[in-house]
Order: sequence, then structure tokens, then C-alpha cells
Amino acid sequence: FDAVQVGALPTQTDIKNRWPDGSIRFAVVTVEAPAGGTYAVAPAAASTGSFAPSIPNATVTLTIGGVPYVAAVPPAPSADAWLSGPLVAEWRAVVAPSSAQAGAHPFLRVNFDTRIYNDGKARVDVSVENMLDKTGATTVTYDAAIVVNGQAVFAQAAVQHYYLTRWRHVSEVGTAPLASITPDIAPLNASGALPPYLSLVADQVSAPTGASFAILKAGALDTNMPAHGGRAELAPYPDWTARYLVHRNATQRAFVLAHGDLSGSWPVHVREAEGSVKSGVGAERLLSLDQRPTIWYDSRAQSAFLDYVKGSPMPIREYGSLTPGPGQSPLIPDTAHQPSLAYVPYLLTGDRYYAEEMAFWANYSMLRTYPADGVRGASGILAYNEVRGYGWALRNMADAAAYYPDASPVKAYLSHKVLANLEWLDAYANAQDPQTNPFQILWRNKRPEGSQYIGLWEQNYLAYALDRAHKLGFAGGLAHRDAIARLQLKLFTSEPDYPRAHGAPYVVGIGTASGSGFAYHTTMAQIWSATQSQTRPFAGYYGPEARLNLMIAVEAGWAGAQQAHDHLWPFIGVQQFWGALPDLAQRAGWALDFAGAPPPPPPPTPIAAEILAPANGSTLTSSQQTFTWSAGTGVSAYRLDIGTTAGGSDIYTSGSTAALSAAVSGLPT
Repeated sequence: FDAVQVGALPTQTDIKNRWPDGSIRFAVVTVEAPAGGTYAVAPAAASTGSFAPSIPNATVTLTIGGVPYVAAVPPAPSADAWLSGPLVAEWRAVVAPSSAQAGAHPFLRVNFDTRIYNDGKARVDVSVENMLDKTGATTVTYDAAIVVNGQAVFAQAAVQHYYLTRWRHVSEVGTAPLASITPDIAPLNASGALPPYLSLVADQVSAPTGASFAILKAGALDTNMPAHGGRAELAPYPDWTARYLVHRNATQRAFVLAHGDLSGSWPVHVREAEGSVKSGVGAERLLSLDQRPTIWYDSRAQSAFLDYVKGSPMPIREYGSLTPGPGQSPLIPDTAHQPSLAYVPYLLTGDRYYAEEMAFWANYSMLRTYPADGVRGASGILAYNEVRGYGWALRNMADAAAYYPDASPVKAYLSHKVLANLEWLDAYANAQDPQTNPFQILWRNKRPEGSQYIGLWEQNYLAYALDRAHKLGFAGGLAHRDAIARLQLKLFTSEPDYPRAHGAPYVVGIGTASGSGFAYHTTMAQIWSATQSQTRPFAGYYGPEARLNLMIAVEAGWAGAQQAHDHLWPFIGVQQFWGALPDLAQRAGWALDFAGAPPPPPPPTPIAAEILAPANGSTLTSSQQTFTWSAGTGVSAYRLDIGTTAGGSDIYTSGSTAALSAAVSGLPT
């Protein structure tokens, strides 16, 4: 079918994506609803007809050094349509603001995405951009004013518009109210567009208010994106997004959409200039790796004799100074800690601005990757990044490639890059020698602790992104995903060689280096011996990350996977950690549910802790001994008693402790 019908109401369907069989995957659906209600959606024939829109008079004035530069909505619709039919029309006009004294501005641009309904209601969606790859493009300070039909709708003085950023303002026109929509999330889950979330997610509501939500600001994000540590935006999708998807509070929706708007504040945006030798990708003119395979989105690119972005200043580089230079944005972007800001807003609204934001962030990840390693090239292979950067970047690329409109060349461009990365990752995983590397351990030499360690929690992000790409319909990547997930599962199913109580460590010891050589560990006992000093509790640390891999294993039906997941679950999904909340209830972005959303397993029967070392029945050969014990299940505290008789404590007692080991002296041998 070519459209959907909402109840018996007049409906217009603007299809953006189709499934391979030609059915509708994603569309913007417009409904003329005279009253509130809950409406079913059904297949329908495409609506026909059009109307003559009454175009509002809208202007954007940017006053630079006392000189006003004005951009106005053109008097007729452009051919660059986003919505078209009998109920609503929307189109884009790109206007260079101009002044009577100086003519058109050389690099500032204003996008008018004008939406007109057939009852006269309208919306003027303005985005002001400073992001052309053009010599002389730089940060500009201006006074901004937007006037629609003679009414001032926005004004701000002394806007410092940083290079490679853009800001957005949306104005409604007319007295008829636009509907407040509460979406049904189930179809997004069923189609794979979004993973389902657990109902235990806490209903915490945030409002997008205050100075941090002004244009070109960061909202609730840390302005230093590379900063380490847990943050609400660092998850498959941000905590605030998960809370909206579960509870669908209208204020929380506004908070989600505000961060989609403010994704334009980060200096990750660049278009080819009009008339450039390189056309870029599509009408969006995204910088193309196919056309510019050596480009590097870095201030050092020109001195490194690489292709470079011609304007200035480029963003502050990650892990360096936090103090911006003249005209430099204080927002520091980073591939390794980038969130997903625009994808869910796009699914919720179908707005063109959010679609472009998805594409800009996806392209930035590839442009930012160092191109002279002999790997990235035109294919956009992300291997030079931190492993977590590969994971989060690939997630953003796969989401954008799956749901960017089919009609745009941007979709084919991003899809090609996703597939190239999946192919490269599988080749890397399959190249591991099962004799010397029996656990198929990947990504050695990517941790500051040394080549003998890997951060499995970082790799979990990559495994999640690969699983996400698979669920979105992209072929490939499963060999790499499975290698990561199987190692995670081994940490939960290898007792007594590796105690499952420590299945989510900070880093995993994987082998030993000798000169220029390296020997991988070949037993789980060796891995435990090298890892035990790096363990962490499940809650508050890497338990939620480990669970993502165990979910992959459960869905694949691997032996021991369900039992491993059931063991981990109470620590992060049941036991109180954040006050009265379990870990996943507070860290909502990690609280993914299984595809198909089966209920979580019941808390397993409590299991007592057990001594792991020294082994039961062994003879002590020294007066000093370190005793270690398992965490058990549902256990909150431990006590170690040592005596000369069974149950005695005349030699040592630890008292109540949360520790899982104790060093004891004065023992008989």
C-alpha cells in the first residue's frame, strides 16, 4: 500500500523509507483531527490533490557591525519539497542574507523550512548556518531577529555564531492549535527502529529551561564531550530519551526535542560551498569521502599535507585544552563519547532538521577519523578511533543510514560506509589465529594500561552497534559482534577458573608481552589471574554494559547465556543502588529490553557466598594467606571467620564487610 489512514480522519502520508518489499517503513503522517482521541492506523490508498498555500511573510535579520543582513522567505514554494499533498505542504528555501551596502553574505546561510496546512495554519522552521567549507568562513558575532507576519518571534543580541555550527527556531503561524501527540512506541519497537526499554525505568521528568538551552548552547550535555565518567547522554540512547519512550511525558518529550535542536550547537557541521569544485553529497552537499578521500576534520590537516576544511577556527581537539581560542566554540566534540541526539527526535517528528543532524554527526565521525593510516580512506573505516568511538560512531551511522529518506543520495552514501565498516570488522575478527588466540580477543593495543589489557566494556559498545546495524537490516558485522559477546559470556560461565562474580571488570588481562612479541592467554584461569586486580561491582560500573552482550548471547541461543543473564540481573535490575532504585532504573539509557520484550526473569533464589581460595581441603603452607570468596546472589555483606574448630573465630574475624577478599596473618601451617 502507498499510504496509511488514521481512523476515518483526512490523512496525508509522505513516505520517507520503504522496506525491500515496497511496503512503508517510515513516513510523516499528517492528520486533520477535530478532537482529541486515540486512533488506529490502517493501510490506505495514497491521498491525491494539492492546494495553493498562503505563504507567511518571514524575515531573519542578522546585524553585523551595525550592518543588517536580511533573509526573507521567497514568495513562491521551491521545488525542494519535504511534504506535499492535500493537507500540508513543506519546502525548503536556502537564502544568503544580504545587505544593501555589502550584498549577499559570503558564508552565512538561512534555511526556511516553511510548512503550510490547508486550513491556513503554518509553521516557519528557521535554521541559521555558519558551516560552509570556504576560505574566509569564520565565527561571526551579530544581533539576530526573526519576524513572522509583522510579529517579532525571536531576538537575541551579540550572538557569537561559531564556525561549523547552526541554530534553530520554530514559529507557529495562525490561531488554530497544533495537536499534542502521544505516539504509540510499540511499532517503533516491532519494526526495529528502536529497541524496547524496561518498564522499571524511573519516571523522572526534566524541563528544557535555563540559559543552557539557549541557541548554540549544550543543554544538559557536558560541554567537554571527551570527559570521562558516566553521564546521562552516554548510553545506547540518552537517559532522558529512554524515560520519554517509557513514560511519554509531554515535558520530557520537549526535553528530548530540545537536545535534537541543540545538536546543531556542536562544531561538527560542514557543507560544500555553492559553486565548489566538489559537489558534495546530494542537495545537502555533505562533504563526500568519495570525492575527498584524504580530508581530515582537524586543525592539523593542512600542515600534515592532507585535505582540510578551509574555514576557521576548527574545533578544540579532544583531550587537550578546555579554553577556546579566539572565535573557537567552547563545545568540544568527540567521537569516543558522542551521544545520539537527533535520531529519536527524527522518529518522533519527521522534521527535516533532525534528519540532517543525523547525517552531519554520522559524516563527522568519518571525517574526524585520521585518514593517513592506510585504512580509513574513501570507505570511512573507523578503526583509528578508540574502540568506544568506533561503537558510538557506528551506531549513529547505522541509524542515519537506515532512516534517512530513500530519495536522497545521502542515504546511499551513508549505507555504503556502514557496509564497508561491517565488512572490515568481520575480516579483522576472522583473521585471528585460533591456535595463538583461542578466545578470539580483539583490539589489543587500544588501552592506556598496556597491550596486555583490553577494555571489554568499550568493546560492548561496538558489539551493541553491530547488533543494532544487524537489526536495522545491514548485512555483516556478526563475526565481530559474536567474538566480543562470546568473550563476555566466558567471563560468566567459566567457574571455577574465572569467577562469574567478576564478569564485568574494568579491564581484562589478555596476555603477556615479551620484547616485540605477545602471547595471548589460552586458559580462563590465566585471564582471571591477570584480571582479578581490575574487578568492579556490577552496579554503578560495567554491569549494564556486560548485560548488552549477554542479551546478544541469549537472543542467539548460546549455551549458558540465559543463566549468565539471570545471575547478573538482580545486581542491576532488582537490588536498590540509587537510593530506592536499582541501577538500570536510574541509568535509563542502558535499560534495554529484549527484542520482542519478554518479561525480565524473576530474581533467582539467593545463593550464599563461597570461599574460592584457598581451595577446600587444602593445607596452609604459610602463616600469611589471602582468602577470596564469591559474591553469591542477593548477598549484601560478608564476614570471614577463622578458627581452630569448625565455626570458630579465635584466630580471625573480619566483621561485616563488602570486600570479596581479606589478607590474614598469624595462621598455623
